[in-house]
Amino acid sequence: MPEYILRANNQCIYTDFEGNKSLLDFYNFAKKLSNCTINLNFDGINFFEANLCALLYAMIYHLKLTRNIKVFIDFKTVGRALNVLSRNGFFSHIAGNQFQFKPFDNRDSTIPLSTFSINDADSFCNYIENDFLHQRGLDGIKFTDKEKVKTSYFEIFDNVGIHANTTAPVFVCGQYFPSQSELKLTMVDLGDGFLKKIAAYTKDTDRITTAKDAISWAIRGHSTKVDAKGGTGLKKIFIFCANSGGSFHIVTNDCYYNQTIKSMTNQTITNHFTGTTIHLIFRFLL
Repeated sequence: MPEYILRANNQCIYTDFEGNKSLLDFYNFAKKLSNCTINLNFDGINFFEANLCALLYAMIYHLKLTRNIKVFIDFKTVGRALNVLSRNGFFSHIAGNQFQFKPFDNRDSTIPLSTFSINDADSFCNYIENDFLHQRGLDGIKFTDKEKVKTSYFEIFDNVGIHANTTAPVFVCGQYFPSQSELKLTMVDLGDGFLKKIAAYTKDTDRITTAKDAISWAIRGHSTKVDAKGGTGLKKIFIFCANSGGSFHIVTNDCYYNQTIKSMTNQTITNHFTGTTIHLIFRFLL
């Protein structure tokens, strides 16, 4: 059985460019194989932000779909510091028993790993309302702001079905960090990414030709929908995150894009993953 040992700077995988690269290194190792089981070894990791389980599980799903690769994790060897991967249901998904055992989080700090068919908006809505917006980290957020966030997420989910060109599910997961007053939520789809459709839509107008510019175009509220402002969901969520002191990360095509109220950075990804990953970081929640 081939083995891959996860590696990261200081043995920590965070919601940033380096954390994304650590998971991408695993994916790019695995996608060169086929018709096998890979032992994914966490020995080199002692901290893992649980919202990133959405991305890691999306990679595992995609490897099974495209390369017939299964992933095995010896749960007994995973250190106590990573028990968050049990509390948020990631291990249950890997073991294939996520429908038999609902995860129990005694710390009440995780938003469980879940997957949603792009045709099942009702289940996604229930998840956002019951698991995300009722998370204790959002207790201090006004009801009207929660309604804005909810509406924006529904629009983003709807756009996956319309624009992403995929029948694969959407992957979602989150974690609340009380000591930093931060709540992080990650959403992943396995579609075409931003650039393909936006480049085609703007070829006679804005002439968008890079992933970075495609992301900026969407965040400004533009949309490829006809007679609809489909991009405003991203814009509203970004404004809410930024105004709270948080940030908004989009990973699509070859670009890792990080926007705050004060600055924007983007980094080029080599051998990138498919689809789009959106990390939303809410701060000053107490």
